[in-house]
Amino acid sequence: MKGLRFVVILIGMIALFLSQVSWAEEKETGVIKLEEIVVTATKTEKKVEDAPGSVTIISKEEIERRNIKTVDEALSELKGVFTKRNKGLMDSTSSVRLRGFKGDQYTLILLDGQPLNDAYTGGLEWGMLPVDNIERIEVIRGAASALFGGNAMGGVINIITKTPEKLEASATGGYGTDNTRHYRVSVGDRFSDKLSLRIGYEGESTDGYPTAPVQRTIKSGTGTESGGYPMNDKYGEPTKWVVGDKGDNSAEKRNINAKATLDFSDIGSLSFTAVSGRHEYDYGPPNTYIATFTGSAIAGPGKKADFKPNHFISYTGIGRNETDIYTVALRGSFGSMQLNAQLGTVRTDDRYTLETGGSTKTYYDSPGSLKLTETEAWFSELRADMPIGEDHLLTIGLSYRTDDSDTNDYDIPYYRSYEGKSDSTFYSGGEDRIWAIFFQDEWKIIKKLTFYLGGRYDAWKVSDGASGVPGSETTYDSNTDSEFSPKAAVVWKALPDTTLKGSVGHAFRAPNLYELYRTWTSWGWEYRSNPSLNPETVWTYEAGVDQYLFDRKTKLSLTGFRNDIKDLIYYKIDNTAKTKTRMNAGKARTYGLEFEASQEITRWLKAWGNLTYISAKITENPLDPTTEDKNVTGIPRTTYNIGLDAEHKWFKGSLVGRYFSKIYNDSDNKDTAEGVYKTYEPAFYVDSKITFMPYKWADISLSVDNIFDEEYFEYYMPEGRTYFCELTLRY
Repeated sequence: MKGLRFVVILIGMIALFLSQVSWAEEKETGVIKLEEIVVTATKTEKKVEDAPGSVTIISKEEIERRNIKTVDEALSELKGVFTKRNKGLMDSTSSVRLRGFKGDQYTLILLDGQPLNDAYTGGLEWGMLPVDNIERIEVIRGAASALFGGNAMGGVINIITKTPEKLEASATGGYGTDNTRHYRVSVGDRFSDKLSLRIGYEGESTDGYPTAPVQRTIKSGTGTESGGYPMNDKYGEPTKWVVGDKGDNSAEKRNINAKATLDFSDIGSLSFTAVSGRHEYDYGPPNTYIATFTGSAIAGPGKKADFKPNHFISYTGIGRNETDIYTVALRGSFGSMQLNAQLGTVRTDDRYTLETGGSTKTYYDSPGSLKLTETEAWFSELRADMPIGEDHLLTIGLSYRTDDSDTNDYDIPYYRSYEGKSDSTFYSGGEDRIWAIFFQDEWKIIKKLTFYLGGRYDAWKVSDGASGVPGSETTYDSNTDSEFSPKAAVVWKALPDTTLKGSVGHAFRAPNLYELYRTWTSWGWEYRSNPSLNPETVWTYEAGVDQYLFDRKTKLSLTGFRNDIKDLIYYKIDNTAKTKTRMNAGKARTYGLEFEASQEITRWLKAWGNLTYISAKITENPLDPTTEDKNVTGIPRTTYNIGLDAEHKWFKGSLVGRYFSKIYNDSDNKDTAEGVYKTYEPAFYVDSKITFMPYKWADISLSVDNIFDEEYFEYYMPEGRTYFCELTLRY
């Protein structure tokens, strides 16, 4: 009831505040513009302003105006969204976080409607996805399990790929800081007004830069080697001495992508999308700031910092992710009913190495371990959309998904090679199955008032779980659970330029196979899986308004939301046994405001900005009471983005400033230091790109990121100011 009152009060306040302004604008006639269409919000086509909830469309033109190297970077300037990409292309653990939910596992990611979240961790490798084949990205904020099932707690992101309408071809090459290179080629055409084909290839590589310093703890004693410099630890204490860095962190990505669409007639179509991508990272030789890799640094009067060769190579192995995505979609009309069917699969091979040698082992001779995870997911859905009378549109559907995951650990003779691996030394794996049925009724109560009521029932089963040394693994019993996720939403077009929206919904996230079955050790602690985990759940409440002014040249949006989260998965800590076991124990509450404004200054110049405030707190956690009333890790309280977009005759460009506030990485929020390794400090930086179009068939652009060379730590240290120049030829 408190949540319902929150929705009603917020809608009322917003309506009262804007009523006078809207009344004054109502009499004016606005300029007619093409409306943005969204599919993901309701699984049927809707104008963005008519769709329930907070929706943003990122067009291919907007992507072209930015220096976008990975798909998640295209989302970084949206309200309610925080993208964690700590070190550019080299980051293999980047994630997109919506409305205070940490990690990709809380946001459903789709490619042409095909779920991409993997079976192992619920995340995905953003670096392997193509950028050049994107037609648009649809971002739906807020709980969406009523239509989409698990993972859709923070929202849904649907990447929709291009379908050519005529012959088109392009080739792009670029070069920039750190020997960064990228190239993109594509060709597509439409044949006999029936068949559309497109194929593309993308590649990018960078030599990178040193992202991680080598820190050693300062102790009492007498050092013998000069060099290095002091650095506080993440708690603000002067306990660390930097003796070097772990070398240039390099990376490479490449992918091939294709799409075919066959239109049978005006009543049906069949489409096929395929992506095969690879992302790799590596480290160059480490650097010492003391002219030696072994010794004792002078760290002040009566102070020293000891260091040995293996300190320079810890966590500097190689890594590679290979992902293959295939999806087929059939769409047909039968009278007034629209039928949609989809079948797809996602397969991943994810591997990385770690050094395991003794203190004298170096970059050139240390043995290591190889972690190899292979996953396979199949997804199918059958959906029908049918009008009932003049006022109702009913959507009903069935969905089935299977996931399998196997992880093996191996010993390897050299930690910088995948070759020569031993027999598996540790195994974990299992499978899950989810059946679901869902519905949604869109009821147009009156012309300007639409009510949505939907729900989805998911039946979930995990089985074949095992963990341990091959030949003597521990096997686990099957586990089943189910979840019903209802949602109600209303859209009221109060005035021609004023739209009010509100919703209440339930969402969930089933535990992934990593949480259920993966047990591992690090620094003397054992991190235990738990095959009896239950889904995490949330009730969400949202209300907002979209207001246009001055012939729709000005747009203002304000949305308030609250999420009440239960059964959060946390570690139960046993300090005596030195174990951490995953358990359902936590509760959290997040609430916030999202404000957005845009102004068309001239026909070719637009100014825009957005502000997001999120309070995300742990409200209950009996397993670790020190986390209660603390901020959820990985989420900034305040973010804002401001920018200018221009496109005029022979040039186009953008200037974007981004800010995020302090982020905590420790659940007890004691990592308060700023300006040091392994912390997330507040930062504001400005990026720009300008493109010249001297001919219709040629573009040349220059991008400058972090123009003012802002220095800040986002766990790792970002590089500072970078430059990138590229040439595009097209037909």
